Amino acid sequence: MLVNTAVLGPVEVSMDHIFHLPEGLYGFERKGDYALITKEDEDVTLRWFQSVDSSVPCFVVFDPFEIVEGFDPIVEPSDLQYLGCKDASDLMFLVIAVVPEDIGGITVNLKSPIVINTREKRARQVILANRDYPIRFPLFLQQEQ
Repeated sequence: MLVNTAVLGPVEVSMDHIFHLPEGLYGFERKGDYALITKEDEDVTLRWFQSVDSSVPCFVVFDPFEIVEGFDPIVEPSDLQYLGCKDASDLMFLVIAVVPEDIGGITVNLKSPIVINTREKRARQVILANRDYPIRFPLFLQQEQ
């Protein structure tokens, strides 16, 4: 599928990387289908969660397991049922980044990840039951520790 992206222009995306969010994302409830676009760079893997309907919205996303040691999300049973899973081990998690002008201040939302059942191609942004995950987690401070 050809997706017009905000960052990379038109990109061919496999249907395996298109996910349906019936409820959309917080603040973008009408945008229900997204492509996960991954670009391997020299030192980092870059990912975007791009609306397939238009070039916006487009979100920079990260795999929280790659950036937070010991990340252990607790997904509510109602969210698991909605996604068609029995437990969180069958799911992919993505956290949305806020990228300010000074990229050293990038934060990610650990409290409300996008949770994807990759088998069913169904996703939902959820609020985790974990109380200790912040909405604005500084990405680079964690990596320096």
